[in-house]
Parts: sequence; C-alpha cells; structure tokens
Amino acid sequence: MKQITGIISDKNGKPIDQASVILMNKKFEQIVSVLTNENGEYCIKAEENHYPFLIAVKDYKENNLEFWCQNIHLNKDLNIDASIDKLEIYGLHCFRVLGAYPALTIYFRPMSLDKFKRGEADIAPTFTDESIRVTVNKEELEVLKVNRVEEYGGEINMTAFLIQVSLPKNLLGNDENLLDLHLLDLDGFFGQASIFF
Repeated sequence: MKQITGIISDKNGKPIDQASVILMNKKFEQIVSVLTNENGEYCIKAEENHYPFLIAVKDYKENNLEFWCQNIHLNKDLNIDASIDKLEIYGLHCFRVLGAYPALTIYFRPMSLDKFKRGEADIAPTFTDESIRVTVNKEELEVLKVNRVEEYGGEINMTAFLIQVSLPKNLLGNDENLLDLHLLDLDGFFGQASIFF
C-alpha cells in the first residue's frame, strides 16, 4: 500500500474541514474516498497502481467546484495539496511540441460556478493573462502565450485555453513532475488543477 497525503484549503489558505478527497479510475469510478480533518488534512491509502484522477471538493455546485489532479502513478508516497473555490479547471493536459519553440504547451477548460448558476451559455471565467500561474515541481514558469479555443461539446461549444509556458529548469523522470495551474478571475474567484507528467 502507498499513500497520498495533503491539505485542502480555500483560496486564502484556510484549511477546509470535511472536504471529500476521492481517488478514481479511468471510468470515473470511486476507488477510495476520505474526508479532511479540522486542519484540512487527508490521507488516502491505496494499492500501488496508476490512477487517472483525484478530486477534492466540498459543497459542490453550492459554494465550490472541484480540484482535479490527473495521471497519478502511485509507486511511492505522494503529497498533493489543493485549494478549492468557485472555479474549476477541467481537462488539464501538458506536452512539448518537438521542433517548436522550447516551451510546455498546456490545455485546460476553466469553468465558473457563478456563471453556471446564472445559466450563462459560456461558463468560462473572465481573466487576464497575468492571472494564470503555472508551476512545475514548485518552480514558477513564465506564461508566454495565451490562446482562447472553442471546444466542441455536442449541442454547445465550450471555451478552453491553450497556453505556452517556459520550460522548467529541473525535470524529474516521466510521470514524476507535478504541474500546478492556478487561475484567478476578474471577480476574485480561484481555481486550481494539477497533473503529473
């Protein structure tokens, strides 16, 4: 057995008690679910394996949306801290385009709880390029370019973003690097997502 530990907090860093932290398989089925304690701490124990998703949330669609972490290779104990608020960053992926400018390319689809509650067709939050923060292994990266993308969603299109950021100086092995994306919209709402690559 291996374990994932961490602290779930709000956008101001205040620990959240009784937040759900759930490890899921590729079918989005729950493998392990725990609640945070009064200090926002959690501990998930699971078999050594690859887990596509970990989410954290409290009062979903009422006061908060979800934090997502993806591509978890649980071959050693891990620490995953997260903050939740009224934004959700879904579909986070990162890759390098070989032969292109030396940068990481990141794709994500952000969603705003307030826009969802108001019934707006486009629930993407409004933000500036400067309000995107990206780190890899806690090293802050420079955001080089932000592109708005329309993602096909069947009957509706959804707004997503494709951004380029500077390359990290020190990379670990495959699937050991932790990319964190933090987003703050113009209303002051926050969202975070992470992916191992």
